[in-house]
Amino acid sequence: MSDELPLLLLGEVAAICREHGYVVEDIDGGLEVSGSEDGGAFYLLPENGWLQVRCQVLDTDDLDRARTLDALFETLARAQFRLIGSRFGFDPHTGLWLVEDLYPGFDVERLPAVLEQLAFVWTALEGVLDAALGGTVADDDALNAAFDLEVSAPN
Repeated sequence: MSDELPLLLLGEVAAICREHGYVVEDIDGGLEVSGSEDGGAFYLLPENGWLQVRCQVLDTDDLDRARTLDALFETLARAQFRLIGSRFGFDPHTGLWLVEDLYPGFDVERLPAVLEQLAFVWTALEGVLDAALGGTVADDDALNAAFDLEVSAPN
């Protein structure tokens, strides 16, 4: 039995994405899925029976603008601590990625919701990540504002 996602399932993934209005292209054993007006894309890559869904948040040119990456990495840790439903991946050659790992046997019908979730997190964090590139670590208030959250007072 292969460790890779079966080709049949990858075809089903592509079909579901197309049904929801996404443009799907085959890439290096995976799929590139796009559909937003801003030109953003998701990359769906089989990995040992899992499906890794990722979108690039910052490319190497963005990272080169940073005086230091300390504020960015601290901001990422604070955002990740909020259980955003996905994780960050950093590659020094390609940049910063937002990643969701879908387990073997996941419900393919739920994939559009995963893409929507990643797009929401990506968009919500854009301002705080840009500020982090400038050296500002996002505090709780900045992260609450990014996700349109209000702090409730204890009773």
